Amino acid sequence: MQRLTDLFTSIIDLLLPQRCVACAEPGTLFCATCLTRIPSAPPAEHSFIRAVFDYHHPAIKRAIWRFKYKNARGVARVFAEKLYEEIMGELGDSLDASSRETFLLVPIPLHKKRLRERGYNQSELLARAILKHDDAHIFELAPNLLVRTHATKPQARSEKRAARLANLRGAFACPDPAHVRGRTIILIDDVTTTGATLLEAKRALAKAKPRAVLAFTIAH
Repeated sequence: MQRLTDLFTSIIDLLLPQRCVACAEPGTLFCATCLTRIPSAPPAEHSFIRAVFDYHHPAIKRAIWRFKYKNARGVARVFAEKLYEEIMGELGDSLDASSRETFLLVPIPLHKKRLRERGYNQSELLARAILKHDDAHIFELAPNLLVRTHATKPQARSEKRAARLANLRGAFACPDPAHVRGRTIILIDDVTTTGATLLEAKRALAKAKPRAVLAFTIAH
């Protein structure tokens, strides 16, 4: 199934003309030069969340919008290496201390209704692209470790923090707590604003007593 997904993504990339979202250079969704000019993300409100780029930059906003709503699946490959570097830097000494442990990569799930509408989960595409940089095989993809229990309206439409939290309350469940217990969980998502989605996902996993929960996104 994943090979079919990769093939479909490659076909889409060939059929749709690609231009850098920042400078319009042909042949890429985000050229290396423009990528180096994007400001780093400011610190997130919650300390367990790390983001790579500043979401207020227009090119980042355009890239993520295309990723989520315009079938620009190749965006996952563009940002996977940066996310991988961010994760490795944050894990730091724990890599040596946990040489036999694999860290669970858990993409934030979409509700099945939204997944049908979109045709793909952009967070899972990111997680799979990150795995391609994992030559040491320290990560284990766990796309079903979290499930979305009910549909929620898009967070961009919930302007106030309290509304975001209420919108997401109880939105996630962990169907396999035994697989979580004592493990380090790395949540993957495309963007975080208030952190409400990632906080609710962490809350659902906490019931299974993981060793730690970290979260990484393209932008904040």
